[in-house]
Amino acid sequence: MKLRTHLKSQEINKAADTADQGDISTNEHNDLQLQCIGKIVSPYTKRMGTPRQGALVPTGKGYIQLEIPIECVEGLELYSHAWVLFSFHANTDMPTAKADARGFKNLSKTKIRPPRGNGIKVGMLATRSPHRPNNIGLSLVKIVSVDKKGKRLHIAALDLVNGTPVYDVKPVVPWDEPGHFDGEKLKVPTWVSQDDELKSVEFSPSAREQMVKLVKDGKLAPVYSKKTGLDDAIKTIQEVLAQDPRASNTNTNKRGSESANKVYSILFASIEVQFRVDGDG
Repeated sequence: MKLRTHLKSQEINKAADTADQGDISTNEHNDLQLQCIGKIVSPYTKRMGTPRQGALVPTGKGYIQLEIPIECVEGLELYSHAWVLFSFHANTDMPTAKADARGFKNLSKTKIRPPRGNGIKVGMLATRSPHRPNNIGLSLVKIVSVDKKGKRLHIAALDLVNGTPVYDVKPVVPWDEPGHFDGEKLKVPTWVSQDDELKSVEFSPSAREQMVKLVKDGKLAPVYSKKTGLDDAIKTIQEVLAQDPRASNTNTNKRGSESANKVYSILFASIEVQFRVDGDG
């Protein structure tokens, strides 16, 4: 027992020395290869229009089409929520990004301007930006059901682009919640907690008529069915637009600002949704 403890201490000290020297490229075991266990099927076909956080669009729904045996998720339906580990596969800078001396492709800019930061710059790891040293994301979703026959894990309140590769799914347990044991409240910067949600989102009569036809024609399948998908799809689109998905890199597109004379658009499933922001939002 003493010998084992001594060897373990040596390993810990050696790892600490290596980390202090900043040498992470010489140890091949530091790199990890992941295997895709499934892919996301969702109505969010582009990054623009995908919720920045799934909880902001609770009616949004989709599923993970599993590529592993369905027995792997047996019992998962007994939980209410799950963590989904995935890849930001839709990042536009990945093919052209140049690697630094240690092989990282996303460190040319270590600081970024968060969309809701009013121009401030913070370190990329102090944000939920998809542009990171490794393009890995972690998303909290609501578990709806497990379809054993179709090998599908149905989820809701998701913020995942259609086709997103999934690497792991873990059930959420009570002690995942900050403060579960010590009662300490979650702390975030003020720019994170600011509320810039639009006051209301309304469909024009013609847009609603078009939605009826589009759902009937199966244009929102497979997530939204012809029989029950209309109300769900309209509600989800309203929640997405309430978060004001306009790009915020210019003053004219500042979230929550009026742009009555300009029409914007997002893709939802296979349809294009056009919208504008009138009055005070």
